[in-house]
Amino acid sequence: MPLDLTTILIAAGIFVVAILLILLAIVMFRTARFPMAQEVIEPIPPLAINAEAVAERLGRAVQFQTISTSESGTVDRTAFLGLHRLLEGMYPHLHSTLKREYINEYSLLYTWTGKNPKLEPILLASHLDVVPVDPSTVKDWAYPPFSGQVAEGFVWGRGTLDVKNGVIGAMEAVEYLVKEGFEPERTIYLAFGHDEEIGGSNGAAQIVATLKQRGVTLSCVLDEGGMVLEGAFPGVKVPVAVVGIAEKGYLSLVLEAEGVGGHSSMPPAHSAISLLSLAILRVEAAPFHANFDTISTFMRHVGSDLPFSMQMAFANLWLFKKSVLQRLNAAPTMNAMIRTTQAVTMVSGGIKDNILPQKASAVVNFRLFPGDSLRMVYEHTVDAVGDLPVKIRPYVGETLEGKAGWEASPMSDPQATQFSLVSRQLRKVFQDMAVSPYLVVAATDSRYYSVICPAVYRIMPVLITSADLERPHGVNERLSVENCGRMVTFYVELLKDMTGEKATA
Repeated sequence: MPLDLTTILIAAGIFVVAILLILLAIVMFRTARFPMAQEVIEPIPPLAINAEAVAERLGRAVQFQTISTSESGTVDRTAFLGLHRLLEGMYPHLHSTLKREYINEYSLLYTWTGKNPKLEPILLASHLDVVPVDPSTVKDWAYPPFSGQVAEGFVWGRGTLDVKNGVIGAMEAVEYLVKEGFEPERTIYLAFGHDEEIGGSNGAAQIVATLKQRGVTLSCVLDEGGMVLEGAFPGVKVPVAVVGIAEKGYLSLVLEAEGVGGHSSMPPAHSAISLLSLAILRVEAAPFHANFDTISTFMRHVGSDLPFSMQMAFANLWLFKKSVLQRLNAAPTMNAMIRTTQAVTMVSGGIKDNILPQKASAVVNFRLFPGDSLRMVYEHTVDAVGDLPVKIRPYVGETLEGKAGWEASPMSDPQATQFSLVSRQLRKVFQDMAVSPYLVVAATDSRYYSVICPAVYRIMPVLITSADLERPHGVNERLSVENCGRMVTFYVELLKDMTGEKATA
């Protein structure tokens, strides 16, 4: 008996509803399984740490203008050696117990030998140098940028966030533990480079070379990179401690266009500057592919604190990937976490308003996502520029090999025991927060350590707001007195956890 149209439509409708219900069930099931459960840990009992005294000592370190600039390879010997003497005077128990070595005269390597030589050492890294202060902005500082003033509940000055606080925090913790009679099972290194702000080739790179030459391999390295951020991630209701498990690579390319010089009253169809402009537009119109691996891991770790709509979207990228990508692309901080980025940072060309320039050039800076190589970035840029008569070369060096840039660092395992120990101590100190792996979009000294350590993590244990993210390298860099106490507590407990009697290989 043939089916009438009504029966067919009803059957089709039932089929569509069934498909939608199945789809909805899949979406809800995946959403329910998406968030990782965040471990609840009891807070650390108060330690006998005087946060005000820590802030005062940090302020004294800030007063030494240990400035690194890319324009000059010179070192202010007086400032660095003065800081060395200050550290020795402030931490006498540390200096009477640990072995101190000078690497390339200005970097410091301390060794606290452990009782069990079978256990691989750990290393806390930071750096002694800071970026300069723009003279035109000095008037905008609440307190002079190298005063180290403690006022209004903060210690103020260049280096309080990037990253003399890391030097002081680590040394305070070791001084505390030595005075308490603590003896580590595994060896502890403290490594403080002197040129991180200009690449670290004479500081951290040489510290690593020294350790490697001695056959040292490390169980864990902890350096700067992430922080405990409040209000930095849209939709996340609690502070998030972002622990860097990798960092991006670095490359700058020069785009060079040549044209016909002469008087501007008889211009060609395209001047060197207009050719260069077309090339820049083509490069910007060709973004690199998006990779959701790191952002998905991040969102899963903070998933229980996300709005339900965001949980559902990231749990079901197979369905919502296009809309999620649109939102990520619109936010620079998120966009930087999913792809290799490109930014035009310098342009030059022309000498007078009525003379056609014979040459024009621009520098494009790339931050490489893990998996994207220097060669691939170069070839991508060549393809983007296409048939325009524009030359492309590295900004530094003659080839991509050598000093032109560096590849993205290897990924450290967020499931490793070392990551869990770092996460646990962050939760003990800060409470009511989430901890998540993170891709560091800038560069740190930690990238050098991957050749002697598979577990390199990047976190400065201080709580800041999204507004504070502009302070490092900017105006009114500062660290709260409360944070001074927190960071020392974190390092004390982490060293106990990683190197105490319960330490295992």
